[in-house]
Amino acid sequence: MIQGLVENTTKLFGSIWKGLRLEQKVRSVTLDAWRHLTVRFSHRLPASDWHPGRFQLTASDGAVIPIKAVYPFKHRGDLCAVYSLEVEDPFEFPQKRYVLSVDGFGEHRCRPDYILRDAERFYDESVKLGATYSPAATEFAVFAPNATEVKVVIANQPDGAVGLTEHSLTINEKGIWQAKVAGDWAGRFYSYKLTADRLDSNCEVIDPYAICTQGRHPRSLIVDLPATDPPGFREHEFAGVESPTDAIIYEMHVRDLTIAADSGVSQKGKYLGLTEASTHLESDSTTATALAHIKEMGVNCVQIMPVQDFDNDETDGDSYNWGYMPLHFNSPDGWFASETVGPSRITELKSAIQTFHQNGIGVILDVVYNHTAAGASFEKLIPGYYFRMTPAGNFSNGSGCGNEFDSEMPMARKFLLDSLRYWVREYKVDGFRFDLMALIDSETMKQVRSELLKINPNILIYGEPWVAAATPLKTKTDKHATRGSGIGAFNDRFRDAIKGQGDGGDAGFIQFGGNVDGIVKGLMGAVHDWAQDPVDTINYFEAHDNLTCWDKLLLSVPDASDEDRSRMMRLASLILLTSQGVAFLHSGQEMGRTKGGNHNSYNAPDETNQIDWTRKVVHANLCEYARGLIALRNAHPLFRLRTREDVESRVHFAVPPRHDCIVYQVDGAGLAGETAESVWVLLNGSVEDVEFSLADGRWNVLVDGQRSGIESLETVEGSVRLPGRSGMVLTVSQ
Repeated sequence: MIQGLVENTTKLFGSIWKGLRLEQKVRSVTLDAWRHLTVRFSHRLPASDWHPGRFQLTASDGAVIPIKAVYPFKHRGDLCAVYSLEVEDPFEFPQKRYVLSVDGFGEHRCRPDYILRDAERFYDESVKLGATYSPAATEFAVFAPNATEVKVVIANQPDGAVGLTEHSLTINEKGIWQAKVAGDWAGRFYSYKLTADRLDSNCEVIDPYAICTQGRHPRSLIVDLPATDPPGFREHEFAGVESPTDAIIYEMHVRDLTIAADSGVSQKGKYLGLTEASTHLESDSTTATALAHIKEMGVNCVQIMPVQDFDNDETDGDSYNWGYMPLHFNSPDGWFASETVGPSRITELKSAIQTFHQNGIGVILDVVYNHTAAGASFEKLIPGYYFRMTPAGNFSNGSGCGNEFDSEMPMARKFLLDSLRYWVREYKVDGFRFDLMALIDSETMKQVRSELLKINPNILIYGEPWVAAATPLKTKTDKHATRGSGIGAFNDRFRDAIKGQGDGGDAGFIQFGGNVDGIVKGLMGAVHDWAQDPVDTINYFEAHDNLTCWDKLLLSVPDASDEDRSRMMRLASLILLTSQGVAFLHSGQEMGRTKGGNHNSYNAPDETNQIDWTRKVVHANLCEYARGLIALRNAHPLFRLRTREDVESRVHFAVPPRHDCIVYQVDGAGLAGETAESVWVLLNGSVEDVEFSLADGRWNVLVDGQRSGIESLETVEGSVRLPGRSGMVLTVSQ
């Protein structure tokens, strides 16, 4: 019986082993260096069995390339699934392609992989990629060293076969395919077809450099760019802010700002809605809305949430999206345009930018170069090149959105730099806010700033100094990397000190006077925290992410009245707009914006995301308070110091009357453009009235708990009594 059991067991395991052997296969063969290729099997095999004689490498011209040596890679004992094969002479790629015959496993095309990281061979700074139009001919160029054939498709329509022609491109030694197609092709549509391993040669691929995509159509528009300019656009100039600390940034979404039924905007939800200069609430002609409101507030920069072509149905007017799943980085999204086919998306975005400039307001684009939506072109051109991959061959996901753009790859870095330069030159934008900036390597970000400064010496560059999930990137652009680099970073520590963390019920200074140390560090521009100079820090207490401050207060102080919450909001505004660093406001926070408790409203309907302009009437005092503080900040350079030395020599903290209060002075003597000899700021974070002693002399009150501005509200001396959750700004009375 035992003998029979053993025999049966032996047969069983023999069958299992036979089945496993049948499942074995070659996963991939890749060119990873100029004399090395890598073979990956699906299972570990005895390394002693795999020697040069079991492989044969053949070039596309028929020549057999001798295998010099075989090296097991990451083997366990004698078992190994990955082998490196060395040849005597360097590969002649991309001029020649290679096929590897593996004994018992058939023939496999050698796919270029790590070899493409060689910047000397596969990088060309000088070549202009994309479609370059002229009336005589359009030049096409696309990087695809993996392809054996590339054609450009030109047609009369964004899809379909009407007027369709195909034109072959030729490859150069850098892996770039090029063609010059004679004729005037403006207004026609184009795409690429590629023949390559793991690609469908019948599939049309949108050029990653396309400047005018057409929604979900497979082709983009060939554009005569000067013809898309609004009158005077190409000639107009805008200086921008002299220093980042002079910027007061107002974050806005094209649709949110104008879509409300009573906004008074005729082109609701559109780029052109941003050009309407004198809109007001339909029920109240004294309540400015949209652009008129932004101008009224006195901010000097808008940060526009993503307008680069993102993953959406542009024809669906109700399909709300923030735009953080980008598809094509060089084209405006058509959801905000009056027409989804044609060049209107370009002209109308330019019109919006020009209008902001004419009103003294710079334009910063919120850009998402850290990842793409699944439909982006990159993987359809060179699989595995433009995205960071795990050792198992999967997409790394530090973005939390499915992939990470590999900014360290030479031509990926070139794409990012080319794209940003294009937006500055063609659209005259004044800066960029980088989503999940830490996922872009620090060397690339340094090059971004260096290159863009050559075009616009006052360019503003800043972003989120964090990632969403684990990433293999070692050189993250985090707070340590941005310190002293001229690249700003959002100061989440200051945000949390002001009102508590993003979405929970915890409290900050404005609720109960906690986190005093965090407030002090933030008021000093984080120079005693993580920043080298105040220009490094973007100060804020509300943004599109997380709960609005009003909704945070509803959660963290649920028993407070609306008036109590308004007092806390005013105190938050006072802290923000008197702090050293770059001031950042989320649209609507000045009127107590609410999203009904939705902390991530990226795809919520308009009812959740739109600016409710009636709140400007209901919370008029809150709005006027923020407006007065903006005027105060603009009028006094002492709130906009630029260096650590200035902060440390001019900002001084005194002993407060209580542990939940703050008293500090900013010295303005000798500061260029400053009219005040000295300014004192008093902050009462407690819920009780507190008496503050004043230095000798008479003091003008510019800001109290209810009012703010640049004119004296009253004159005081000796001491002042501040209500709970309020502040005061005073200057020496002459």
